Amino acid sequence: MSTFSVALVLVLCTIQHLVLAVPRPDFGVYAPVYGSGDVSTNAKESGALIAKVNISLDVQLVSGYPLLEIVKTQLIAIADNFTQSALAVSNSIDTLALSNGTLDGAFDQFNNASGEFFYLITQGLTGYLNELDTKLDKSISTMLDDGLQEVNSELIRLAVLMDSLKAKLKLAVKAAASNEIPKAVLRQYVPTNLTNQISKSVITLKAGIPLVTYIIANSIENLKTADDYIIASGTAASQTFDDVSKGLENLETEVQQYSDDTSEITAIIDPVYKANFNFSGVNLSSIPLIQNQMNEYTVTYTTDLNSTIADIKQYYDTYKQAIPLVSDGLGAFYSTNACGHLVRLVKVLISNGPYADYCYNKYSPRSFALFDQQSREVSRCVDQEITRLLKLQQVLRAMAKTLLFDIEDVLAQVTLCSRSPLVCNTNEVETLFNNVNIAARRHQNTMRNIVKYETVAGLNRLSACFSTSKYMLVIAINNMIPEMDQCAKMGPYV
Repeated sequence: MSTFSVALVLVLCTIQHLVLAVPRPDFGVYAPVYGSGDVSTNAKESGALIAKVNISLDVQLVSGYPLLEIVKTQLIAIADNFTQSALAVSNSIDTLALSNGTLDGAFDQFNNASGEFFYLITQGLTGYLNELDTKLDKSISTMLDDGLQEVNSELIRLAVLMDSLKAKLKLAVKAAASNEIPKAVLRQYVPTNLTNQISKSVITLKAGIPLVTYIIANSIENLKTADDYIIASGTAASQTFDDVSKGLENLETEVQQYSDDTSEITAIIDPVYKANFNFSGVNLSSIPLIQNQMNEYTVTYTTDLNSTIADIKQYYDTYKQAIPLVSDGLGAFYSTNACGHLVRLVKVLISNGPYADYCYNKYSPRSFALFDQQSREVSRCVDQEITRLLKLQQVLRAMAKTLLFDIEDVLAQVTLCSRSPLVCNTNEVETLFNNVNIAARRHQNTMRNIVKYETVAGLNRLSACFSTSKYMLVIAINNMIPEMDQCAKMGPYV
């Protein structure tokens, strides 16, 4: 063997001897305490789990609903306090497991951290939890209390075990007269069962962390879901408002069309009037009384008829202008009367009770459907009025055609009168012609009035139907809220 090789072997042996000779520092002493490595590893893993509490907690809420912000503030405060105190405990356990002393100083860090964590769990979160209980039901606080109490119970057990370990390590140090404790002395005073119990306690403590992190994270996630739901509900209400407006606009269009179609009355009457009032071949001067009546007839079927049509158009126009006013205040009505089920479902969801997700998924589409149902009801109201307007137009056409009866044979009658002026040009015949003319004017007035009264009645029917649809919505909402309450308490039910 060369001199260099021998030297290398000696160096390696020396290094190996030195490594083996240096005691490993554990729990405030220079001694390889059984289980310290597991305690350190699990403490680090606990810290990683605790750190996850604050991941993605700062969600952006955009609906502007104050309750969501209030609940979010409480949850984030709980998360921040829990993270800070729990990390201090896990870090102190890790530090303690690998510490080289002093013995009292090594354990003091753990005792301080665990004491602060104990205070947080038992008293420090009370204000936040009370605020949640006030604003919601007690689901979140009950779950957190359950999760935190499990953590706290194990923390107390671990503290007792740590106190026992500290006492036994002190005995071992005293027996060894040094912080470097020989293995035999360590085994004599520090039983492996004790350190094994500490290791298992740290594992149990670690196992309790995910429940707390889940409760907080899931509650925050539900806030975001609720925020999105509120935005979506506003969209649904706006869509219903748009649908209602479109329905009323369709009715306006129909009314305008029927107003325009009123000119058909002239189209029906005018050809017959012109054919029967062509007196160019008749000597009316020989029958002046009848001539006066024909002049009246002319006024009736020109000036009066035009006035009648103009009035009918005006009634239609008044009706059309009043139609949009039917939906006035619909947005305010939704805000005041149509939000109860939305608010209740939001509270069910963010209370994070045992059936929160189930109830939300059961009722969120149904809550939107109520708005759609209301718009469908308004559409039915509109469609009914459009049908009635069509019937009204048919009545007007029929009445226009009956006006023709009074003028269809006027030319023939007047022609006969002109041939026998002595017999025809009398007050009696004039009165008979006048009565026919009066009847025609009354007939036109009937046309005018039927449109006037029917458009007023139509507007009243539309308003009543529209109001009924709104309060049908309120009734449906009031019926849904108890169902939501039952769902939140009992979950699925038959």
